[in-house]
Amino acid sequence: MAIAGWLRDPQSILRRKLALSRLALLWEALWPRLVWPLSVLALFLTAAYAELFALFPAWAHIALLIGFGAALLGVTIWQFRSFRWPGADVTQRRLERDSNLAHRPLVALDDRLSGGSEDPTTTALWRAHQERMAQRLRDLRNALPSPGLLNRDPMALRFLPVLAVVIALVAAGGWRPDLLQAAFNPHFAPPPPVGFEIWVTPPAYTRLPPRLVDPQSAKVIRVPVNSKITAIVQGGSRVPVLKLGDSATEFTAVDKEKFTAAAEIKAGKRLSIERRGRELAGWPLTVVPDLAPTVELAKDPESTSRNLLRLDYLAGDDYGVVKLIAELRRAPIDGVPFDPDAPGMNERLHLDLPLPANSNKRLEETFYQDLTAHPWAGLPVYITLIATDGAEQQGRSTRVTHILPERNFRNPVAQAIILLRKALTRNPDDRAQVAEGMARLGSQPQLFSGDVVVYLALRTAANRLILDQSHAATTDVQKLMWETALRLEDGNLSLAERELRRAQDALQDAIDKNARDEEIEKLIEELKQALNNYMRELAEQMARDNEEMMEPGDNDQVITSEDLQRMIDKAREMAQSGNRDAARQMLSELRNMLENMRPMKSDRAQRQQRNQQGQQMMSEMDKLTREQHNLLGETQRQMQQGQRGQQGQRGQQGQQGQQGQRGQQGQQGQQGQQGQQGQQGQGQQPGDGDGMNGARQRQEALRRQLGDMMGKFNDMMGSIPDALGNAERFMRDAERGLGQGDLNSAERAQRQALDALQQGMQDMAQQMRGDGTEVGEGPNAQEQRQQQRDPLGREGNFGRAVDDRGVKIPDQPDRQRSREILEELRRRAGEGNRPKIELDYIERLLRRF
Repeated sequence: MAIAGWLRDPQSILRRKLALSRLALLWEALWPRLVWPLSVLALFLTAAYAELFALFPAWAHIALLIGFGAALLGVTIWQFRSFRWPGADVTQRRLERDSNLAHRPLVALDDRLSGGSEDPTTTALWRAHQERMAQRLRDLRNALPSPGLLNRDPMALRFLPVLAVVIALVAAGGWRPDLLQAAFNPHFAPPPPVGFEIWVTPPAYTRLPPRLVDPQSAKVIRVPVNSKITAIVQGGSRVPVLKLGDSATEFTAVDKEKFTAAAEIKAGKRLSIERRGRELAGWPLTVVPDLAPTVELAKDPESTSRNLLRLDYLAGDDYGVVKLIAELRRAPIDGVPFDPDAPGMNERLHLDLPLPANSNKRLEETFYQDLTAHPWAGLPVYITLIATDGAEQQGRSTRVTHILPERNFRNPVAQAIILLRKALTRNPDDRAQVAEGMARLGSQPQLFSGDVVVYLALRTAANRLILDQSHAATTDVQKLMWETALRLEDGNLSLAERELRRAQDALQDAIDKNARDEEIEKLIEELKQALNNYMRELAEQMARDNEEMMEPGDNDQVITSEDLQRMIDKAREMAQSGNRDAARQMLSELRNMLENMRPMKSDRAQRQQRNQQGQQMMSEMDKLTREQHNLLGETQRQMQQGQRGQQGQRGQQGQQGQQGQRGQQGQQGQQGQQGQQGQQGQGQQPGDGDGMNGARQRQEALRRQLGDMMGKFNDMMGSIPDALGNAERFMRDAERGLGQGDLNSAERAQRQALDALQQGMQDMAQQMRGDGTEVGEGPNAQEQRQQQRDPLGREGNFGRAVDDRGVKIPDQPDRQRSREILEELRRRAGEGNRPKIELDYIERLLRRF
């Protein structure tokens, strides 16, 4: 039955046996080839569980991983280079060999009769043969695979990796996925911390200090435009980038891990440092713009009595004005237009205006300039002020028109030369007529006493105008005409004075530039020679014009030529010893002495007129001071009235507390009386009525009167005491306080103004006495002294600047202490909780003040 079953389904059994035979062939072919790749994997597991990778740095770890991978891939490729998939013939032969079947029965089952099946005998024999082969298939069996590793590895080295893996697993405590993960992840050392140092240096003209940016701060960084930023990055090997808005600046490597960069901040809203596209640090940024400076004339230009151009101006800039000039241009005469392209018509004259040394953010200054020697003197000009800040931005004032002051000459020939000079300035094309006029003057030497220098100058100017038509020639001729007019008016004194100033400027400039000792010695000798010439010409003019130096008074100091020479010698010694700052100061004092040294007319009438002007000015100042004192008293009385009204109100409230039990009607009556008195006390405050406006107007009038007197005194003496300027400012503050109804600030400002006025009168008197003006004497001195006496016949401070006859004038600390005591008394008088007896005493003290 088994044979019959086998014979009935031999194909299924055959297929199963063939499949097992093919698997055996595959195992025998694969296993010897897989031993070496698996050994490499075993070694990797051993290294992973033994934590051998942790012993190496990251780069060696990566190299080991690459080595294991390359070994695994190489061994696998090498072992499988000759691998072939077992075919059907090989599989059948393996099955027949495992079954010990001879004559290839499996092949016989698949054979076909080659001669055909028409012969029954042949067919019967063929079928009998196949049946016999099929019967032999009953003995088919599959033998176990035999890879033959013993022949290939007789020493059993293949077990070493397995043993190593077992030992590593036991040592690691079993299966450890974390160790496998660590084997595939090289341990890179964390990058060193990155440090930042950011310095923002504002432009020098802002006078702002450099600023260190806090790396941990998130606040907005406010920096002026054009600031310099210096960044230092410490740490890392990649070059970072400094970004300011849309601009980027690459750092420069200082060493392996230190980088630096510098940039100028123009715009941007964020400051950041990036590396490989990742922001390491960043800060919000605000760039503060630099506004252009502003400048304007405070009032129209003026010409002083000494023929000086006066400019009062206001200027300002957010960081300070570094340069301020007045630009002058020719203006049409009498509205008649001129050709701006004509020679000399489009010239500009720049005057450097002084700047204070401490702060130039807001300027309110007055500038004086002598332009009488300029060809434009006496002609209309356009004046524009130009202010420049540290960023070279400019601001311009509104253009104004002004006629430049000119000198009035007494000599007729000098007057004629100046008229011809002005005509040449107005119209350079009239050079022929001007030359003719100069020639006519030169043909009459009796007009200038036959002075050869004047004659040659007139002839030279006339010929130069005819022969040279250039603008430079016209300028030179005008300069020659001015010097000739000065010689006719002052002799050689003007030329000597100009040469003296040139020598002073040259020596001052050499000291400022730290010139060599030989050059300074040469310039000192030139200065001494120029000083001798000037003093000689000054003496000759004084003798010629019947002039003399005014006799020195008590405060005058006689300066001789020998004194000036000794000052120059002392300056030389200081410069040679290396103390050039002291030499510079000595030369500055010498210049001031020479500038202030002027000959005085011996004409008593002129001196008396000057004395009368000084006495009249002091009398006006004394009157202004008394009016300011009276206005201060009125303000103090108004303050006391308001305080008494408040005290009356507090008194009524106290009476209400004592009579609170007398009934509701009595209480209401007291409240009604209190309301009426409180209203009366409040109504007495001038801030609510017309009295305050009147006081403010009076204060404004006094301030304007002081301004006019300051201008007159400046024209007379050339400078104004600082105390008068302070008084004008305090008056302005008092005027503002009265306008706002603030009696306390108004009263304080009025007291300060009064003190400044008294100090200013003392400074004026001292300055006029030092200039030779007699302040206390004159044709009406006796009458003035009589007016200065009080009703009891005592002399007081009613006409003089200072009354020092037996009375000690309190100094500044004493006056300050008195003001502090008065303010403390007023403060205590306003405290209603103090005892009534103390309040009455304070009120009596205030009445005495």
